Amino acid sequence: MIRCRSLAGAGVVTAALVLATAALAATGSLTYRGCIANAGADGCEAPARDSFGNNLGLTVTPDGTAVYVGGFNGTLTRLTRDPVTGDLTFSDCFADGGRHRCRDVPHDSLDAASGVAVSPDGASVYVTSEEPTSAITRFRLTGTGRLGYRSCLANGGREAGRRSCDKPPRNSLESNEAIAIAPDGRSAYVVSSGSDSITWFNLKAGGKLRYRGCVANNAKLGCRALKSDALGGADALAVSPDGKSLYVAALRADAVMRFNRGPSGSLDPAGCLANFAAHGCRRPLQNSLSAANGVAVSPDGRSVYVSAMSGPTVNGGAGAISVFDRSADGSLTSRGCFADAGAHECAAPPLESLDAPASIALSPDGRSLYVGSYGREVSIFDRESALP
Repeated sequence: MIRCRSLAGAGVVTAALVLATAALAATGSLTYRGCIANAGADGCEAPARDSFGNNLGLTVTPDGTAVYVGGFNGTLTRLTRDPVTGDLTFSDCFADGGRHRCRDVPHDSLDAASGVAVSPDGASVYVTSEEPTSAITRFRLTGTGRLGYRSCLANGGREAGRRSCDKPPRNSLESNEAIAIAPDGRSAYVVSSGSDSITWFNLKAGGKLRYRGCVANNAKLGCRALKSDALGGADALAVSPDGKSLYVAALRADAVMRFNRGPSGSLDPAGCLANFAAHGCRRPLQNSLSAANGVAVSPDGRSVYVSAMSGPTVNGGAGAISVFDRSADGSLTSRGCFADAGAHECAAPPLESLDAPASIALSPDGRSLYVGSYGREVSIFDRESALP
């Protein structure tokens, strides 16, 4: 379990973190809290089983009682969360082949697991996978509250056929990076870096996915075309609490792209931010979006956070967490960033656990932000929330 770190002069440390980038003050500001890592690496606390492995996917359940972490080593880890303190305790895990003493997955569809999402009712959990699997694996809570495997969906081809997953009408699920569920529970969206695309689904009874269509750079695979190429390496996405905006972090484009979301779930491009104002986008305060690969919107709808691995070496390096204000129309204003050792002119956390951050999520009350990293850590920040 992660407890609040008792740091000498904690107020001074927090003030330094906030004031190092003046715009990080007030609502939406973060205070580093702690971390959990395999075998207690980097001074973090250790889980009961070493099921973390390049933590690419991370999400908090709607009721705030659990955190799910998807590992690139073919795992899904469930952590119990204390709703009051935000502390985490290992609870359960799934793994291809039953590795790490976890429960087995029938079709080995968790290979290269990359993203995790939970339905608004908390009953369904979805995990995306990169190549060679390129699958979406669906889990569902049983009547006793225990999570169980249900099905998988993947592009046609040898790997999908071997796993006996269902297949979509178009092969737009090429190296799936992340999945997001709309607040109304009626739509799901998957970003795929191999096809530079977003695939759109309706959610049916029992959490089943129904394919609706896709948008992509250069109209790849018969998807609807975009005017900008800011979806290059589409790697993560998030839907705003009001359901009106969808944000995509694009790794190759070093960008975050915004879409307006219609009542039916349809998407329309609405601008972007990118390092050095590339792709016709606006530039953030710091060039802290290098290899952008995670995005989260606060429950109060007032902040957007983007994780970035930083640079061409995607398995290590001084990553960053960028902070944006979000306006009522969904547009973003850059406020600053965090990075190990103050890289990119960002504020520096007290422990260097932001080594190539790969996923980011907020608690339902908006007071805790979690960052999963390639370094097999989960970092915790306390957040000032506008919610009561």
